[in-house]
Amino acid sequence: MKAVGQPNVPRLGLNRAEVALALGVSPNTVDAMVADGSLPPPRRWHKRMFWRITEIDAAMSEWPIDGVEQPGAEAPDEWRAEA
Repeated sequence: MKAVGQPNVPRLGLNRAEVALALGVSPNTVDAMVADGSLPPPRRWHKRMFWRITEIDAAMSEWPIDGVEQPGAEAPDEWRAEA
């Protein structure tokens, strides 16, 4: 709840727990998403690490859309033998 008289300041960054909460995943999943390139690595200021909200948004805009074939994705080859 906002205190009376305090300005409404927009958030520019989130810590690891806040990123996890915003995405609905665990903090360990945030680490895994950074490791696999789904999320950008955090920024560092002194010992504090945080993610810029704009960078998270940009990364998420590159994620595939469910049910939509991605350009350049290879169609399965029905003639290829499977192991």
